[in-house]
Amino acid sequence: MSAAACALVRDVSPETLRVAKIPTKTAAHQLGRCAELWTAEKRRRADRARLDALADEGAVR
Repeated sequence: MSAAACALVRDVSPETLRVAKIPTKTAAHQLGRCAELWTAEKRRRADRARLDALADEGAVR
């Protein structure tokens, strides 16, 4: 995996890879899907953060 690929996919979670049906980060790079997976990872993290914030808000009430 090249340094550029690593910069895009190094923080992609196994969950995101599994949903995309890609076995490894190296495979993601070889398939040219690094940017797509990083975008999906950022969206997944943002969604999870929103859900956590809602759950915390509900616990405070």
